[in-house]
Amino acid sequence: MPVLTDAFLHHYRELLSFLSLRTGSRDTAQDCAQDTWIKLSESGDRAQPENQRAYVFRVAANIATDWHRRLARERQANERYASGLTGQTEADTLDVAAARQTLRRLQAVLLAQPARSLEIFVLHRHEGLTYRAIAEHCRVSVSAVEKHMMRVLLACDAALQA
Repeated sequence: MPVLTDAFLHHYRELLSFLSLRTGSRDTAQDCAQDTWIKLSESGDRAQPENQRAYVFRVAANIATDWHRRLARERQANERYASGLTGQTEADTLDVAAARQTLRRLQAVLLAQPARSLEIFVLHRHEGLTYRAIAEHCRVSVSAVEKHMMRVLLACDAALQA
């Protein structure tokens, strides 16, 4: 297991508290923590910082900052849409075809997941349940919920990269 992944796991609870303060939401903090883990696992052994804890927290802080920026862009886009200033009235045929193809790939990936992983993913993303609520509903640990979510998210990410 890469050194940074070990550092991430060792400081996970502290990192979650840090991200909760940054984002204002425990659920968003969990999503940012997952993104942090993915980013660290992608770097493998390339990054070898002297202070691994500080590096992990810097990556997490950057992801939380990106989350805030994305949220601001979404709000801005919603405001433009609501005020009727959308600019484009019809989607380009190529864009529609590409979007449909992406949706088909994601649908295939989701349907290929184990039933429990898919159930947990749907409960979180569609029903909006927290990891803790899902754990109670499914009678599993929060850690198990995180692992199921990570499995589905990594599969979706792989499908989007293809």
